[in-house]
Amino acid sequence: MTTTALPESLPDETHGRVPLYRTIADGIIRDIRRGRYQEGSRLPASRALARTHEVNRATVHQALQVLKREGWIETNKGGGTRVARRSLAGPMVGPAPSWDRISSALLGRILAETGAQEGTNAPAHDLARLAPDEKEFPAEAFAKVLAEVARDGALLAYGSPFGYRPLRETLASRLQRRGIPADADAILIVNGAQQGLDLITRALVDPGDAVAVENPSYSGALALLRAHGARLLGVPLDAEGPEPEALRAALAERPKFLYTIPDFQNPTGLLASAARRRELVAAAAAAGVLVVEDAFDADLSVEGDLPQPLAALAPGHVVHLGTISKALFPGVRVGWISGPREFVHRLAALKRVGELTSPPVLQAALNVFVSRGDYDRHLLHVKARLRTRLALAHKTVLRSFPVGTRCDRPLGGWVLWVELPGGISGRALVEAARGEGVLVSPGGDYSPDRADASSLRISVARSSGADLEKALESIGALARAAVRSAQRRAPRAEERREEALIQI
Repeated sequence: MTTTALPESLPDETHGRVPLYRTIADGIIRDIRRGRYQEGSRLPASRALARTHEVNRATVHQALQVLKREGWIETNKGGGTRVARRSLAGPMVGPAPSWDRISSALLGRILAETGAQEGTNAPAHDLARLAPDEKEFPAEAFAKVLAEVARDGALLAYGSPFGYRPLRETLASRLQRRGIPADADAILIVNGAQQGLDLITRALVDPGDAVAVENPSYSGALALLRAHGARLLGVPLDAEGPEPEALRAALAERPKFLYTIPDFQNPTGLLASAARRRELVAAAAAAGVLVVEDAFDADLSVEGDLPQPLAALAPGHVVHLGTISKALFPGVRVGWISGPREFVHRLAALKRVGELTSPPVLQAALNVFVSRGDYDRHLLHVKARLRTRLALAHKTVLRSFPVGTRCDRPLGGWVLWVELPGGISGRALVEAARGEGVLVSPGGDYSPDRADASSLRISVARSSGADLEKALESIGALARAAVRSAQRRAPRAEERREEALIQI
């Protein structure tokens, strides 16, 4: 067939109009992408295409030249024009992989988790997320530090899997001030405490292995441990920390480790007493069980001094996790593991296989931010706001929630734990609150067995003042209504039991 050479540019292109041949070519590309023309199939003859598009054959020839030049079609002598094979032409022919067949058991366990999902519409009041409000970030100050250190090209290359050494030295000094005999060579920088716990779990836990956890405990940790196939041994809490008798029973099963949050425990806000800390590490050491101490909120004390960390009491038996996510901002993703050197070096080898290293430039910026005192100055503002919010939330819960509600005022951290009168479904109350534009966390999410509970976790990280008070009053009104409904049901249930006894 006769073709007309396609100029490098046409007048109508230079004037911003789409030429007709281009429109025809784009239409054929869409048909290829949608599967109307499969790879290797023959396109209609140019005469047929001209009739379909009601243009002359010269315009069709120009469109075909564009398609050939862009790799969509190929022409063979005597074979007509066909959709190009193994090109941009569209999806490959053949069945898609069966994701259920090829997915790992680990992925299946993760997908089976029923944790809260992010909704498309943000609620008016968020009392669920445990993340600082972005409006309160020292973003401008940190941006200046980041711009300063980013001029060093070496920080834009790969770094050590252990992390940026000056930051490790800074962290070691801060940990030493809390009594932990930390060493920069026994500190591993990780992408937040969550990755640290994942590394520890991958290093120690095979499916079916036991891990002792507080009950209730951080839902993200429970989900991670379940995903790795761990068998969870729940240890109830009392007013001082993990109950001693239940703890000894769990340790007797020789779990791979005990996961505990002694400072402003998530979700209860409990600060473990000094005596209970000593009792815990003594029991774990006697049983030969490693302790993983999650100190994610240790910088957020608003009243008094903290008791000694577990890692200060028994450094050879405790792995200490830390992070700046909850006190500064989570997006930087800098956490750390401090512990026995041999174990930390094994974790570094595991980290190297999975991700090589953590971003050196962010670690360098954080090191400057902390070393200059900017972080500690920021903490003063955070703790002042936090003290006010905790007091307001505690007062509002006691005033607005039904009689029989229990809620202790934490001495730091972002959360309060509310225990409702018996018979109230935490999950049902959470759903009712969502309908009122308030997001809050059900207590059942923090149970090792995920059973529903008459409890709620309230986060004050993203709400304050009148907004916080209004949100809690709304939940309180719903809780009081739930109690009244339960009381109305109780006599009817008792009547049915009496009728059943009479019939017997």
